[in-house]
Amino acid sequence: MNAARMDHTLSVAAAVGVNGLIFVLMFVAGLSTTPPTIEELPHVMAEMVELPRLGDVPPSPKALPRIIKAPAPPPPETDAVSLSREKEEEFEKKKEEKKKRELAEKKLRLENERKKRDELKRKKREERERRKKTMAAALRNLDDPRADDEDTPGFEKGNEAGTSTDPNTLRNKQVYLTTVSHMLGRFFDVPAVIPPDIRKKLSCEVSFRLDKRGKLKGSPRLVRSSGNKFFDEAALRTVRKFGPGSQLKLPLPKDPKLRKAILREGLSPRMKGK
Repeated sequence: MNAARMDHTLSVAAAVGVNGLIFVLMFVAGLSTTPPTIEELPHVMAEMVELPRLGDVPPSPKALPRIIKAPAPPPPETDAVSLSREKEEEFEKKKEEKKKRELAEKKLRLENERKKRDELKRKKREERERRKKTMAAALRNLDDPRADDEDTPGFEKGNEAGTSTDPNTLRNKQVYLTTVSHMLGRFFDVPAVIPPDIRKKLSCEVSFRLDKRGKLKGSPRLVRSSGNKFFDEAALRTVRKFGPGSQLKLPLPKDPKLRKAILREGLSPRMKGK
């Protein structure tokens, strides 16, 4: 047992001696070799600082730190150039569409103006034709040789379009107008706001036309005013009572010529206050 321990002690001593010799040799070699020159670099003090995130709600101090996804890398330069080209093409396309739209609107406006001019010309042409026909009809009615005389016979209360010089014609017309005035007076309601002494002094003339049944044709119009608005309006209302839808009608003259003239020209009876 002592021999084994002795051998172990010798082995350890031999190992320590060999290692010590190697260390001495390495130390001597280091002293004989010139160490390399190392360039000193400037010292930079850097510290990682975490910036706070912008937000309306402050984070909870108990919450764990969130892992934020890194932002996407910027698009390559080729993609940026392509996107810019697409915007330019889109801008040019919109500009071309706007130009086409403006041209279409201008064309439509010119077309409407042309139609208006054509319509105005058509109306003027129709008006000229109507005047020619009216003039021709008037010339056809001038069959009385006395119409060319400078001092044409007639009546003070006659009609400009009249051709008759028979006194009976004028007398018959005056009698007929008196009859119509009396009949209208039966249905003439003078406004009560007009005092009786003034009402008796008022009178007006209302012009209107009749159809073959003696009914009012069209709308009556005031030819000569009484000077009182209420009186004139009441006179027009009275004539309207003989219009369509009413059982009232005015008599027509028995004389065929006078009857034809009344239906063609109308009449303007005088309406007096009561």
